[in-house]
Amino acid sequence: MSVGGGLPGGEKKYELVPDQQVIVDGTTLYRIRALKDFGNVKAGDVGGFVRSEDNLSQLGDCWVFDDAQVYDQAVVSDDAQIRAHARAYGHSRVGDKGRVLGNAEVFDHGWVFKNGLVFDNAKVMDHGQVRDHGMVFSNAVICDRARVLARGQVCGDARIGGETVVEGHEKISRFASQPPPQGPSTNGRGRRPRSPRGPHP
Repeated sequence: MSVGGGLPGGEKKYELVPDQQVIVDGTTLYRIRALKDFGNVKAGDVGGFVRSEDNLSQLGDCWVFDDAQVYDQAVVSDDAQIRAHARAYGHSRVGDKGRVLGNAEVFDHGWVFKNGLVFDNAKVMDHGQVRDHGMVFSNAVICDRARVLARGQVCGDARIGGETVVEGHEKISRFASQPPPQGPSTNGRGRRPRSPRGPHP
């Protein structure tokens, strides 16, 4: 079922441009073009690439800008934005006022919503979540069922996994071989995250 809710053509906010395509992992993606004004988008503006209308809602002010890509079963909805060279794929979701910018990626079942912000080369994967003004940037990775929320920040080369919660203005900026220490800004619910390349000095 289309995330546009089966809107008739005259009510759609964008269309696929059939002669502007890219191939990603064997899948054809089509550039999008706005059919009417909404948000900061004007009728006739071209955006990034999607596999089909199932990837970008025809409702709200959500948009895929620049050369960003959304494909597989990923969905961008509400007032969310994907910009620059960012990608959303797998079964990921970017909704509410979530933003994915730069070269960031959201995939598997990653979820960015409620003003969550992911940018630079950061990745949100597995069932990780970034929400409630949480930020993930630089080369950081959010994986497993970790959550970044309530203005928490993860950056640098940090990798946060398990069921770790980063919240309340807490900032993690280095590789985390242990969950963030328990304190007033964390609930201490994490377990040891997976390490992609062993201990970090």
